Amino acid sequence: MKLSEKIQKMKEDYALRLAVKQGMDTLPAAVCYFRPNGTIKLCNSAMYSLFRQMTQRDLQSYYELKEAMNNCEASAGIQHEGNLYHFPDRKVWAYSEEQVTTADGIVYTESVFNDVSNLYEKQKELKQQSVELQRMYRELKQLGDNIQDAAREQEIFNMKSLLHDQMNMGVTAIRQMLAHDGMTAENKEAIAQFRSAIRVLQQENAPPQDAVAEFIHDASVAGIQVIISGTLPTSQHELQLLLPVMREAAVNAARHADASRLYVNVEWKPEELVVQLRNDGRKPEKEVMPRGGLADLKKMIARSSGTMAVQSLPEFVLTVTLPVSYGKAEQGEKYDQGARD
Repeated sequence: MKLSEKIQKMKEDYALRLAVKQGMDTLPAAVCYFRPNGTIKLCNSAMYSLFRQMTQRDLQSYYELKEAMNNCEASAGIQHEGNLYHFPDRKVWAYSEEQVTTADGIVYTESVFNDVSNLYEKQKELKQQSVELQRMYRELKQLGDNIQDAAREQEIFNMKSLLHDQMNMGVTAIRQMLAHDGMTAENKEAIAQFRSAIRVLQQENAPPQDAVAEFIHDASVAGIQVIISGTLPTSQHELQLLLPVMREAAVNAARHADASRLYVNVEWKPEELVVQLRNDGRKPEKEVMPRGGLADLKKMIARSSGTMAVQSLPEFVLTVTLPVSYGKAEQGEKYDQGARD
């Protein structure tokens, strides 16, 4: 090869290396390639700049870089967190490295620092937002519990209001009887409701014998006669699941179906307890979707490995199925006397 050709080739190689170096210097990342012996093959200006911030020296080898990374906290005040390096200028760089093999079989070490400052700040914001959302969730849950308590208080108030209305209707009927010296069919019905209200008032000061009796008593205040067929469990665990459902069914029967009776059918099977609830009120005109209290109760039962199903047509049927984990020895007394109250 002639001397002029050699010179031309050297110029072309230099121009290529210069173009590669200029291209690397435009990268937003700090990049350096090290030879197998640790010396620098190719390095961009961003890597040199980062190394100077770490050591106040120029980068010469891979081993110097690793030593600077391990000692940067003491020497330059750079905070080290895993593969993240927090520099005093508040920039955050993420370090990574891998082995790169060329076509001729030479293995180079590629060291890269990526500027992740914006991503890191966003991550901090997301963490703060997550903490705030968790706090808001706890507050909303507490608010939801308070709303449920208020709703139950309102339901009790509604029950008592209905009781007083029945008494007022009875008093009015008595006045009409005295004024006209006779009893109409409407007055007869009002008197019957009046007597029922008086019986409830007479029993108000008597403490209920158990939770089921208390439920039957509360339902009667709302004008709902509870008729239980079968044997309810005495297990505290199972009653805590069933009684809220029965109370919700009684309230909904009075409120939405204008019912006067709630039928509770209890069936014990070898591995499960099935409780079905119906009422004698209006039939639903469309599919009933569990909402509010029913939806919450469905989740509660599911957490205890049970199920709650709602049938809308041709009549409303609420079915609760619980696994029999305590056996039939936990069955309680029958409450069929509810049909005779």
